[in-house]
Amino acid sequence: MPINNRTIPSLSGLILFEASSRLGTFSSAAEELCVTPTAVSKQIKQLENFLNTQLFIRKKNGLELTQKGKIYLETVSSTLLTLAEASQQMNDEQTPCALDLEIGTCFSHFWLIPRLDDFRDKHPDITLNININNQRNISKESQSDYHVAFYYGPVETVNKDHKLLFKERILLVCSPNFLSKRPTIQSLDTLWEIPLLGLKNAPNFWENWQSWAEKSGIEYQIPKNEIQMEDQVTVIHAALNGAGVAMAWDWQVDEFIKNGQLVALSSAIECDSNAFFLTHNETSNQQASKHFIHWVTELVTEQKKQNTV
Repeated sequence: MPINNRTIPSLSGLILFEASSRLGTFSSAAEELCVTPTAVSKQIKQLENFLNTQLFIRKKNGLELTQKGKIYLETVSSTLLTLAEASQQMNDEQTPCALDLEIGTCFSHFWLIPRLDDFRDKHPDITLNININNQRNISKESQSDYHVAFYYGPVETVNKDHKLLFKERILLVCSPNFLSKRPTIQSLDTLWEIPLLGLKNAPNFWENWQSWAEKSGIEYQIPKNEIQMEDQVTVIHAALNGAGVAMAWDWQVDEFIKNGQLVALSSAIECDSNAFFLTHNETSNQQASKHFIHWVTELVTEQKKQNTV
């Protein structure tokens, strides 16, 4: 089927649209692409005229995508990534690109590593170097040691160009064997009397047993038998092995619940304060970073769809 060139806008306009959307201002896009802000503004206006729709709401403090702009950005970003990848594959002298990931143990252990083979199949030219950091403090000063970082933090402190992956949905889980020995815990009436699995030295903004109880409408009591662990991976493994009841985020334990290794004792509570994000270093290999973030977000979206069916 022949392509109607009159329905395709200029490539430079699409590149400037993606950069402006990602960076939030025409001046930032101009700086990244080595053109003038006036040239960016002019090409975006031409693109809007070509599409006969408004893509941005111009504000004093930056740009905001319209609803149609958000929809168009998804297609443009995906198309530009595909084009960039295909062009790179044409390079006979291409060498594998290394991408440094800085991620927490939970995201690495329960989500990323089980899916790494899929990424390798789709992007054989990108090598991932995984560095574990459970205390990532996202700031411009700390970007030099990673290309892409996964982190958990307060929603109000997050930059708008960071990609939200998982909202905070918390539930209680235990092993089937633990539940069979203590069937009364399903009502949660005896929760504070039984072995609970907690996190030692967690950040102040991290959800805990007390904050979970408040959000659940349950009177909090100091647990009589709480085992505190160094990290969340150990907490979940302890629950898998029947050591007690764990407080977990849904994306960490969904697969264990589906295959019967864990039992959900409560419905997931959605919290508004914190979430899990991906961000990238603006000076890193942009193409490789975008490929990885796009791959992750596609899988997360598919996972959420499956969980709602």
